[in-house]
Amino acid sequence: MGIVRRTAAVVKRIFPQKFLDSTERRLRSTNIALTAEEYIGITIFAIVGICLVVGVVSVLIALPVPAPLLILLVVLVMFPALTVGIPYYLVQRRAAELERMLPDVLRQMASTLRAGIGIDAALEDIAKLKYGALSQEFERAVMEIRRGGQLNSALLALAHRSNSLLFERAFGLIVEGIERGAALADVLDAVSADIREVHTIQRERNTATTQQVLFLLATALIAAPLIMGLTVAIGEGLMRASTRAILPDGMGIIILLFVVIQAVISSLAVGVVRYGRMMKGATFSIPFVAVAMCMFYIARFLIGFVA
Repeated sequence: MGIVRRTAAVVKRIFPQKFLDSTERRLRSTNIALTAEEYIGITIFAIVGICLVVGVVSVLIALPVPAPLLILLVVLVMFPALTVGIPYYLVQRRAAELERMLPDVLRQMASTLRAGIGIDAALEDIAKLKYGALSQEFERAVMEIRRGGQLNSALLALAHRSNSLLFERAFGLIVEGIERGAALADVLDAVSADIREVHTIQRERNTATTQQVLFLLATALIAAPLIMGLTVAIGEGLMRASTRAILPDGMGIIILLFVVIQAVISSLAVGVVRYGRMMKGATFSIPFVAVAMCMFYIARFLIGFVA
């Protein structure tokens, strides 16, 4: 842990404070009990280890890509993937879990309020029940209220920690109802019904866009990389069989970069088609690139094996 603390101190001096703050917010919304500096320091150690392994493997197997270029690609891909991609993915997965359970929780709170129990007791009941991450968030809100915090501030902080726009809208309406003195049970029922309608629309959108997503996956991750890999392998085989240069030098690397760029663009397109948000698709860029590169090298291997 001493090495981690020293690395965290170096990270704090090197990286911009804005980047550290954004990473800290993502980590607070997950179950990763590390500060931003510690997490980035551990990530750097992991990337160094991966680069060492990749360097040794490239020397032993004699990969077509030069070892320095391969290590540079690993660094350029792994650092944003580990520092931004994984926390963002964990935050989105947790937000989806919270959104899935929120309508039932709000309806139960409305029933509790109609039974004559106060809002504070209703929050405590939810915190004690088995709603997973949502019960944990309500427990944090109850603790804030017990320490003297206001109910409205605790609910808004809960919504902010969720990193969910649906959560922020729902609790914004609830807080507005509390401030205006409306019947809170009716407000909770109305918000719960609205969230269920949103979930229904999301399921219908997923069903309607399945064909487009499958087409993008088939073309960008399977068909195009296989065709590119076959083309490069056949060109290299003809070059070895004759004295003529079929492909210019470095064309294999250029085509591989094209496959990678195409996979990244396809992941962004999936985010737009499936979720209506381009950055939502950025979380799929790393697995898309990995699959596309595997298909590219599988095609080259198969042609070389047959030849």
